Amino acid sequence: MYHLMVRSSDAPTRLPVILAEVFHVALEQTDVSAGSEYDDRNWDAVVTCEYERLQGDLDWSFSIYAANEVERRPTEAELASSVAQRLSAPVFTAWDARFPWVRGAALPDGSFTLARVLQPEDDSPAYVVDAAESRIPGLPNVLVMQFPESVRAYELPTPITDSVEEAELAKEASDLAGLLRNWERLCSRLSSGFPPHGWFPADLYREDLEYRDRLGEALDRLSPKNTARAARDALEQLDEVYRRFTVDDGGQALSSALGGGITSLPSLPWYWHRRPPRLPWSENTEQEAGPADDGTSTP
Repeated sequence: MYHLMVRSSDAPTRLPVILAEVFHVALEQTDVSAGSEYDDRNWDAVVTCEYERLQGDLDWSFSIYAANEVERRPTEAELASSVAQRLSAPVFTAWDARFPWVRGAALPDGSFTLARVLQPEDDSPAYVVDAAESRIPGLPNVLVMQFPESVRAYELPTPITDSVEEAELAKEASDLAGLLRNWERLCSRLSSGFPPHGWFPADLYREDLEYRDRLGEALDRLSPKNTARAARDALEQLDEVYRRFTVDDGGQALSSALGGGITSLPSLPWYWHRRPPRLPWSENTEQEAGPADDGTSTP
């Protein structure tokens, strides 16, 4: 099943032809009907769509089904893009189950962006698109901004953590593998320029350092077994990557970005005193990201 939300007033009348083209079926093999309509449906259709009228920034919700005999089965993103281009209107899809308020938006020019869509509430039955990562045609007043969710959802490899047997790590401490993997992701971000946009908010950076605190505490509780040694070796490798791609500023840049929200900086562990050469939460691009050797490679 596919679920799309569309900003296009005449979408239901145009959708049968679009679905026939996209799924490579005959027009008479499609049915597009209101969800409450049962009498006049084409019950022999192999591609069916039920639609519902929406209020606010979105006009229609479509639930689309393709029978087993339909050979051409696009992904939801491919279907959304095809519909958006044919309707010349933005089409919204589910994006990441962890962030249900963020939706993918297929645009008429074939590109994609992310949009924050506020669900209807009791006192307001309207859908509201209140922010997006790029301009959306037909919605000129939507705030354009970077989404922290897109940073968190971006997939990064963790080969160093993967080299340690995760099942054995779980026996030692249930959250150890996750904490080690999170630290490796931050190190990967540092070494690769903070993909996908070169941006990383200061509050997420602080959160990762707090997870590094928990990682150290978890390792300190482990007995000196083979798995514990492997985990400590992995952490040493990651710490070296972190040192290489950061410089020591006493933690002032991060604290300043957080409005002075880091207390007792002198007593915090060494990694709190270091920051990327180019601040990913700032528009300052005077310093290039890359290996840093400022003579402070040890804590």
